[in-house]
Amino acid sequence: MTLVFCAAGMLLGGCVREELKTIDVFYTADAEGFYWSRPEPRLENREAGGYAILKSFLDKQEPGFLLFDGGNWFGSAPEGSMTKGAYVAELAGTLPYTAASVSDKDFVYGWPSLRSVVRELPYSFVVSNLTLENKIPWPMHDYQIRTVDGIKIGIFGLVGASAINKNKSRLPGFRAQDPVESAQKMVSLLKEKGVDYIILLSSLGDSGTVGDAELAAEAGGINLILSANKDLENAETDQVGETFIVYPGARLDSVAHVRLSFDKKTNQFRGVSFKDVALLKESFGEDVQIASRAQTLLNETRKKMNARVTDLPHALETSLSRESELGSQLALCLHRWAKLDGAVINSDSIRAPLPTGRVSEYDLYKTYPYGDNITFLTMRGDALLRALEASLNEKDNFPQAAGFTVTYNPAAPAGQKIKQVVLEKNGRVVRPRETYRIAVTDHVLAGGLGHDKFIDSLEFKNTFVEARQIMRSCLARQKELPAKTQHWKPVE
Repeated sequence: MTLVFCAAGMLLGGCVREELKTIDVFYTADAEGFYWSRPEPRLENREAGGYAILKSFLDKQEPGFLLFDGGNWFGSAPEGSMTKGAYVAELAGTLPYTAASVSDKDFVYGWPSLRSVVRELPYSFVVSNLTLENKIPWPMHDYQIRTVDGIKIGIFGLVGASAINKNKSRLPGFRAQDPVESAQKMVSLLKEKGVDYIILLSSLGDSGTVGDAELAAEAGGINLILSANKDLENAETDQVGETFIVYPGARLDSVAHVRLSFDKKTNQFRGVSFKDVALLKESFGEDVQIASRAQTLLNETRKKMNARVTDLPHALETSLSRESELGSQLALCLHRWAKLDGAVINSDSIRAPLPTGRVSEYDLYKTYPYGDNITFLTMRGDALLRALEASLNEKDNFPQAAGFTVTYNPAAPAGQKIKQVVLEKNGRVVRPRETYRIAVTDHVLAGGLGHDKFIDSLEFKNTFVEARQIMRSCLARQKELPAKTQHWKPVE
């Protein structure tokens, strides 16, 4: 490739012709369980997306490209969450990825589950600010260096620190370091090793205290940030100083194409361009083997999804702002299973009502699509009261409870709403200095009710049993719904 290059100040010599070489970088992220092609609404319902079309697209590219993935594999599609990502290694493992990273959402089923997927994939994973017992968790790496056409490219990865560090019950021994400090260290290290260009695989998203733009401004020295964990439909780009930022869009219906230009003689970076390529079946076709295997896996999953769980005499409605029949029922399922003093879940995790009549696995998944585990807490009464009180302050995330009754004044000032909590099994009032055992989801423990007051416990025991599994068994066993019980009793 030849480019006419004019620099300011070249008034006497005019323009010079500069010989450039280019490197193509392709990037995917936030597949969220959408591993196969389907009619895509944002692309006028044309058949698009999935690993089979991506493979066919890549087969048509010139050799020598780099291919990266940003993680967040499971997400919103039931085929991803219900299988805990078991299909990722089988389908993505056939693609020529150079390296990948993970997001905090990929840890939803715990580290052993994620590690079993990562170690099956034939490419490297880079997460530079994550440690397990003070070491990079095997089989991940803190950085990689790849040489393409004489250009040394350094690659490192970052995950959001707050989500990892809050989830101590699910991720014991893990610690995410400050992203800015980690980025500065990696940039310095990679430059010492003589790289010409630095790429960050970032899953910081927009939820943490430091986003990609802030990181680029504070850390410095990063040439390209490939961004993940934003769950946005469309691709986005940004420029902060010398750092170009690319987000490819979620659900694997397109692939980000970044073209890098370098001086042929000096290897100095000259420019970057971006294109969002829709993965349309009509444009690229599908890899036959991947498409066939994906369809088999899809059929197996949907058969499981259609399995009957129970039959309901009437629909169970949910609510974000008050105690609901469905919320009470699901909390009661956890309480009966745990056999403790009570159970608490948050309304925002209950995403849909359960229908009248036949309830399938898919209905239950839509109702509770998260892979939350149950944690047993031992709490002093004063800590429990503070946690319940704080749970009333969050808008549209009412605490759904079972095992105890709360008398409260909704109109009272924050911190003064709860008047009394009484255990249902023995009628005893919760006392500040006595201890109680409560079952919560690890999401609630990590701040799912808008606060972290449940962390103020004397003991923690992660059962590593999914809340949805308990709910499924509970609904399947009971022959009729229990009578409605009011666990939250408002008073003036």
